[in-house]
Amino acid sequence: MEKLGIVKSIVDGYMYVEVSRESPCGVSCASCHAACAESKTEIVKVNNLIDAKEGDVVEVHINSRNVLGYFLLVYGLPLLFLFIGTCISYYFLSKTNLKNYDVYSFLIGLVFMLTVYKFISLYDKKHMSVRDNYVSARKYRA
Repeated sequence: MEKLGIVKSIVDGYMYVEVSRESPCGVSCASCHAACAESKTEIVKVNNLIDAKEGDVVEVHINSRNVLGYFLLVYGLPLLFLFIGTCISYYFLSKTNLKNYDVYSFLIGLVFMLTVYKFISLYDKKHMSVRDNYVSARKYRA
């Protein structure tokens, strides 16, 4: 995915580029009240290998395959562990005389999910420099 953006600031060898985000539906519909077609911007942190200056227009390239894998890690894995934790604890708690074991099994599933989020957070902090390979930029030439 390639987007044009404006360099807002340069800090410690990284440039912070403001890019406009596409609407989720992909179309601007005047009759839609969901406000998804409004233009929204976000700031992307990019390694400044091109020696860009503040105010330069740059083309930001984001490796879509890596981003989709990261989304799967952040959203899919915790959901999977919520399901696994709930199912396993439901199986074992149903064999006890405990009342409301379904509620307890769901809470145990939430603990599984939060534990996975913590591991993902620790993994992200340890491997933060690897994400620099997902986003690159080059100066825009009209």
